[in-house]
Amino acid sequence: MRAAKPHDLLGVQALRAAAALMVVAYHAVDQWTTHRTGYPPGDLWPNGSAGVDVFFVISGLVMTISVQRNQNRPHPAWSFARDRLIRIVPLYWIVTTLKIAAVVALPALATRTRLDPLYVAGSYALLPVHDWTGTLRPVLPVGWTLTYEMFFYILVTVALCVRMPLERVCAPILAIVAVLGVVGPDNGFANTIVLEFLAGVAIGRLMERLQQMSLTLASALGVCGFGVLVVAPLPNGDLRPLIWGVPAALLVVAVVAAEAALRRVTPRWLLAAGNASYATYLTHGFVVPAVYLVIGHISNNNEAGLAAMIALSLLLSAAGGQITHVVLEQPVLAFLRHRRTAPAAMAPG
Repeated sequence: MRAAKPHDLLGVQALRAAAALMVVAYHAVDQWTTHRTGYPPGDLWPNGSAGVDVFFVISGLVMTISVQRNQNRPHPAWSFARDRLIRIVPLYWIVTTLKIAAVVALPALATRTRLDPLYVAGSYALLPVHDWTGTLRPVLPVGWTLTYEMFFYILVTVALCVRMPLERVCAPILAIVAVLGVVGPDNGFANTIVLEFLAGVAIGRLMERLQQMSLTLASALGVCGFGVLVVAPLPNGDLRPLIWGVPAALLVVAVVAAEAALRRVTPRWLLAAGNASYATYLTHGFVVPAVYLVIGHISNNNEAGLAAMIALSLLLSAAGGQITHVVLEQPVLAFLRHRRTAPAAMAPG
């Protein structure tokens, strides 16, 4: 892992790892309870999916910082868009291709995926495509969140193009999308969850003030935010930004405010897991079903089996994400970033 720079937010980096593992735990619980008898219908513990809410708040924060750093570059909008595409798209395409290969090779194990050409093309393009059940879900199911991320990146790019403050471009458009999410169809792209990007933007604007907060207050906010995330039910999807988005924002506020203390105590393995969080998020959909095949075969006890399912899914998904990050993601990023900078390096000084 590269040495941390003074402007790196190590607390946020560690929080990325925690958010990714929350989603892994959610899918591990869902995998077990869906295929075993004795559980009521529906999600036993939906709160793990709140890791997505943490990701969206972090995204708003990170994009705010990125805009500030890109403003003085020769072509800020192009530089930002290019960097985001390089960071997000290649690994997503690779993992999506692996999912398609798995569906073709083992169709009996992928009953939810139909490889319609337009659906596949829309999935690669990160468009808001619906699967055969009508659910907003691309070939790689976790890719639904990237559809919203790319929409947000487009708004950030527009803000850089017109050289307007990020919130002036994003706030009205995301508010409209949120309203349409309330009054529109349940399975449409419009969703109130986009408001969580604005929470991250606000945190980015207030970052210097937040880092003057006392460690006691920051710790209290972090504990409260995390506690609500792991226990608060989600009765209505339209209320998600309130029920999960606000606690997620409090958690991000806490780690930003406690950055100085966290830099001294955050272990390197957790920072490494944060670096690999995107890879973990994209690839855990291969790991969790494989873990179920093993645990489900050897365990007849629901409680012990579920505990083993969660623990092994977390461990192997984190390991798989780290391997993918080191062996695949980092070399691809290094190659593309080298190609990006090569013409400038060869230009006459």
